[in-house]
Amino acid sequence: MQRSKNELALSVDEIVKATGGQLLSSGEGTYFTGACTDSRMAGPGSIFFALKGEQTDGHLFVSSAADKGAGMCVVERLTPDINKTIESGKCYILQVQDALAALQALARFYRDKFPAIKMVGITGSSGKTTTKELIASILSKLGSTVCSKGNLNSEIGLPLSMFSIRAEHKFGVFEMGINHKGEMDALVGVLHPQVGVVTNIGTAHIGILGSQDNIAFEKGKIFSENPSLEAGFVNENDDYADYLQHQVGEELQYFTYGASMAEGFELKGTEGSEFTLGEEKIHFPLMGKYNFQNAMAAAAVGRYFGATDTQIKEALEGASTMFGRGELYKVGGIDILCDCYNANLEAVMAVVDFASEAASSVKRVVFVLGSLLEQGDESDSIHAKIGRKLSYSDASGIFLFGNEMKAAYDALIDAGKSPFWSPEYEALEKAVVDFVSPGDLVVVKGSRGMAMERIVEKLKSRGK
Repeated sequence: MQRSKNELALSVDEIVKATGGQLLSSGEGTYFTGACTDSRMAGPGSIFFALKGEQTDGHLFVSSAADKGAGMCVVERLTPDINKTIESGKCYILQVQDALAALQALARFYRDKFPAIKMVGITGSSGKTTTKELIASILSKLGSTVCSKGNLNSEIGLPLSMFSIRAEHKFGVFEMGINHKGEMDALVGVLHPQVGVVTNIGTAHIGILGSQDNIAFEKGKIFSENPSLEAGFVNENDDYADYLQHQVGEELQYFTYGASMAEGFELKGTEGSEFTLGEEKIHFPLMGKYNFQNAMAAAAVGRYFGATDTQIKEALEGASTMFGRGELYKVGGIDILCDCYNANLEAVMAVVDFASEAASSVKRVVFVLGSLLEQGDESDSIHAKIGRKLSYSDASGIFLFGNEMKAAYDALIDAGKSPFWSPEYEALEKAVVDFVSPGDLVVVKGSRGMAMERIVEKLKSRGK
């Protein structure tokens, strides 16, 4: 294995010690460059963890990872192909009892090799990724900053993100996303964030976690189960702000953030918003009040670490959208707002409010909404709330997709509206394409599993 400038500060002996595993074979080198759980991402020096998932089993791809240059493969059991890899001597094979636990243990060990880095952990029902990017942009004005890529925020994604830390990093900004009980305990145990940020307590994954109180309890562990915590940040208007303050505790620093931090806030429709922070007038390009709240969270954390309002202004004004998160396309005279990476009740309500605020600057507002998944027994109630919310909007067209959206459709019918609903994507696509015309603002949102970007791509291609 050729030595890399991007190598991890990990030796073979340290990996064995951290994971409690047993080496079954030696490899061709001693330097490692990163970690992965997808053999397609394996490369020279990578550590491949063979996890068993719902769809496939990483043990089937150990030989493939080795062929791609992986320096080590971490396995739970042996197979004929893994035995052949051992015989080949291409890479280290480390056997452990639990590959996921080994990944988390190694990530924790690696993170702790950098005690000087200031870690910011971000959780919440929505806005985590945008807030993470904004905080990282501000902190990069103060020193070298590392952050998780995309939304690598789960019990697998967060540990993988740890291996992007290097000695030169002064700050780290990482998402902490949960969808089941106890997951936050594992994430806190890996990250040890000195600063915790809760964007909001909503209803995402309520079908798994059971209730909004349970969601608050689990997310609140970023404070209550975190011995490294120095300061907690919570949205000043969140219904659970008082509860979360209690989780931070009286002996640590607690901050709220929100509209009270800024003056002269004014929405500019699809152009974002304007407000004054201290002496700085800021034009923030991300749309809607919900993104303004994300900006205030980032500004509060930035100030905590000593960023000036001028530095905050530079970072916020340079913000850009990411895939499926408030992306705006202007094609063929149509404005298409793609906010379809994920969705929960609060996020849908926020985007409906945004479209109502922007209605005066467009000919018509058109909603194309896909089902919210993982809502459990609350699904009908949550979708009915969406329908009632839409019934008060100024939308000229409401198009609903997915079995769960039938409850929203029924609520709209009861309110005397005439929405379109179908459980079939092809019917939805035809209805939307036939309806939309130049001058419209088309708002597309839905859970990731609904793949709502399909209708966005269809409208974009039609406008070319």
